[in-house]
Amino acid sequence: MNHTNTPHVRRAFTLTEILVAIGIIVILIGLLLPALSKVTQRAKVTETQSLMQEFAKGCDAFYLQFGFYPGIVPENSLVTADGVAPVLSGMENALLHLMGGAVRNDDPDYASFGAGWTEFTFPNGVAIKINPFEIGKRTRVAGEWFPPFFTPKGGQVGLAVGQVNEAAVAVPELLDSWGQPIAFARAIRGSGPLTGTRSSNPQFLLEPIMSYTASSSLGELSQDQTTSNATGYSLLNNSLSPYGAYGAILRHPGFGKFATLGDAQYGTARGKYVLISAGADGIFYSVKDGVGATAMTNADYAKPGLAERYNDIIVFGGG
Repeated sequence: MNHTNTPHVRRAFTLTEILVAIGIIVILIGLLLPALSKVTQRAKVTETQSLMQEFAKGCDAFYLQFGFYPGIVPENSLVTADGVAPVLSGMENALLHLMGGAVRNDDPDYASFGAGWTEFTFPNGVAIKINPFEIGKRTRVAGEWFPPFFTPKGGQVGLAVGQVNEAAVAVPELLDSWGQPIAFARAIRGSGPLTGTRSSNPQFLLEPIMSYTASSSLGELSQDQTTSNATGYSLLNNSLSPYGAYGAILRHPGFGKFATLGDAQYGTARGKYVLISAGADGIFYSVKDGVGATAMTNADYAKPGLAERYNDIIVFGGG
C-alpha cells in the first residue's frame, strides 16, 4: 500500500496580523513605560533621602564633637552683601569642615600650609586655604586633625555645573540622584526673624544657597532657576519675596497659617540646619507647583504645607 507524504505547509502571518501584534506591543510599552518611570523616580527619591540623612548624621556627629554645625567660614563673612551669591556655597562651606581640604587663618599652623593650598579671603578678617586633593582624607578643626565626619560614595559629590560665583579652586558639592547640587544652610542665630536681609540679623541667611537659585543653567539637568517659563522657576529667586518664601519653607508648621509673606519670616524653624534637593524637576521650589506656571501671591504662600506641595526633598536636623 502506497502512502503519500504530503508536506506540511506553514501558513505565513498576514500583514494585518503583524500590524495587530505590533499595535499590541506598542500599547503595552505605552502602559509599562510610565509605570517604570515612576518606579525609577521613586528609587531616586529614596536614594537622595538616604544620602541627605547620611550627611545629616555627619553634621550631628560634628556638633557633638565641637558644639556647632559644620561651616569653616562664618556665614556673616561668607556673604558679603544681601542678595549676592558667595564664592563658597553653604554646602561647600560645610563639606570643607566635614571632609577636610581647608584650614582657617585662626589655626596656629596656618602659615605652614603652603604648596598646593590656595588662599581665599573674606570680610571680617577671615581667610582660608583650600587644597582640593586633601578633601576626604582628614579634616582640621581648631588646630587638630580628625577623621572625616562624612564619607560619600562615588558619584555622590562632584562639581555643580552652572553654579554662580564658583571658586577658582574646585570644591565639590553634594549631588542628588539627578546630578543637581543639594542646598545646605545652618542657623546662625537662635532667635529673631527666620529669614531676611543681613541687616535684620535673621536666623538663616538665604545667600548661602543663592549659588544655585541664581543659576540660569544648574547641574546635570541644566535647569534655569531664574526665569519664569513653562517649566517654572525657583520660589527662592521670586521677585515677590525670596526671603518670605524661604521663611515659609523653614517655618515650623505648629505656628499655623500666615496671611502675608512678612508673617512667614517669623516663628521657629523646623531645625538648626536644612538640606534641600530640588527633586526630579531640578528646580528649587518651582512655581509650577504641578498646576501651571503662575505668578505667586501672598495667598498662594499662605496655603498650609507650602514646603510639602512640591517635589523638593527636604531634611531638617539639629532639633
